Amino acid sequence: MAEQADPQWVRSGWGHRVESQDEAYRAVMRIVSLAPHRRYVWRGCTSSRLRVRSGLLRELVVDEADPLPDELLVRQNELAILRAARAWGPGTGPAATDLDLLAHLQQHGLPTRLLDVTDNPMTGLWFACEGGDDVSGVLLALDVTGLPTYPTTDPRQGSGGPAEPPARSLRQALRRSALDARPFLVRPAVPSARMAAQEGLFLSGVVPAFAPQCGVDGLPLRLGTPPGREKLAVLFGERQRRAGRPTRLPLCALVVPPGLKATIRNHLTALNRRRSVLYPDVEGFRDAYRGDHVDLDLDAVRPVVSAHDDVDAGEP
Repeated sequence: MAEQADPQWVRSGWGHRVESQDEAYRAVMRIVSLAPHRRYVWRGCTSSRLRVRSGLLRELVVDEADPLPDELLVRQNELAILRAARAWGPGTGPAATDLDLLAHLQQHGLPTRLLDVTDNPMTGLWFACEGGDDVSGVLLALDVTGLPTYPTTDPRQGSGGPAEPPARSLRQALRRSALDARPFLVRPAVPSARMAAQEGLFLSGVVPAFAPQCGVDGLPLRLGTPPGREKLAVLFGERQRRAGRPTRLPLCALVVPPGLKATIRNHLTALNRRRSVLYPDVEGFRDAYRGDHVDLDLDAVRPVVSAHDDVDAGEP
């Protein structure tokens, strides 16, 4: 199987390599303050060499040398997964919309067309530095100003009005995405504890008929000309705002060198960005325990009395 093509964020003109934690934080603030009334979502990845793909698209890629799966193939597999999930009964209820079920499956690690993003850049930065300290990470900022946002539940449910068929919400979102050639956002109406802690939502859209731009596959993004390395360097430099910075930034990739990850990760604890906060559920504790991220303090539970000698336990 061919190796996935490196997005080469910096060389492509869409990215900037940060050299210190101060520069990383400064870059985030310069992005959000570049222009008024812009909205960004963020996605952190521990490896800057991986292309941005949804779980379903990634699963359908058999060989990197072949063309990417098209919308028809993605949709066929998506409907098959939804049908199988409804037959299995994953706990969302028979009235759950397809968007609701997709979000539920995505949160439990199933392959969907949804892409996890967050409203909080510090959360995205933590994910960029979460692990893989031998490879550069990347924090992606995507301008989503004006994109439609769909709730995972039908707002007419419980209001007395007729609810839409479960499949309608996703079909309409995809049709609008195809007509407008733009992605859309999906926000869980009742977020899980993990989604709430991560301030998470989803970015998705129809698989475009045109070739992917930069390192993002399977989303209808028309980004235009990249800002270029020189303009990004001006934007993120230590000096005050000056001429030469980009006027718009539809996408930007902040590449974090391997040697900087642990430093940023440790300092993000001051902003309450740590594993136990971002993964507050049982699955999070399980994965942290299996990944040696939980330090068991045996001294804190001593003295220990064996059940054979525990006469003070009382009669069972």
